[in-house]
Amino acid sequence: MKIRSIAAIALGITAASMAALPMAANAQNASTDYNYVGAGVGIGDDIGLSINSKVTVADSVSVRPGVISDLDFSDNGETVFLLPVTYDFNPVTENGRLLPYVGGGLAVSTEGSTSVGPMLTGGVDYRITERIVANGAVNVSFYDNTQVNGSVGLGYTF
Repeated sequence: MKIRSIAAIALGITAASMAALPMAANAQNASTDYNYVGAGVGIGDDIGLSINSKVTVADSVSVRPGVISDLDFSDNGETVFLLPVTYDFNPVTENGRLLPYVGGGLAVSTEGSTSVGPMLTGGVDYRITERIVANGAVNVSFYDNTQVNGSVGLGYTF
């Protein structure tokens, strides 16, 4: 329950940050047109591994497939497969490195019997260098019960 509270707080902070962002077009110093694959820490009921990625499909639209696993492959373990489509906002910092996004899609959980449901996501990418991206996301999945998870990681752009 403590992890869910932390995830709910993180989701609230992300939503408040997104609401405070200027929605008008900013001068773009960095393009939102980049792709990456990466790994990091997944946070849900337990802490585990996350694999995340971004593939740009159109101007400011991306697909961000990912996997979050608690690495417990017994019947009590959970692996969540995520397939959201996101809107990528223009950079919100003067240097063009902080790039927020929001979106929705489909989530599949393997906990117990497999559950499939819609999901909402929000997060940020931070371009550390031309090739390295730090990223964080909060995901809300709607199965029989609502589940909140997230990830923080690093990605390699290509």
